[in-house]
Amino acid sequence: MRRLRFLVLAMIAAVSSVALVVTSGVVADPVARAQAPSPGDSCTVLHSTTQDANGRTMWCNPTMTGNHSLVWQYGGPG
Repeated sequence: MRRLRFLVLAMIAAVSSVALVVTSGVVADPVARAQAPSPGDSCTVLHSTTQDANGRTMWCNPTMTGNHSLVWQYGGPG
């Protein structure tokens, strides 16, 4: 009976540690990830800046043709 109790406790400890390792990977990464914009993606604030996936600066400028909507572009404020 004593051996059975020991085995049950050892099994519970093993399962608990595995569950902790599995769930800690999910819980330990609470940072939201967003994709960087690409040239031509829409934006909302004129002359605002951001960086693309390669770290280059992009500006929110109106398009030169069409309805002059705001899009992310390289080259600074227009």
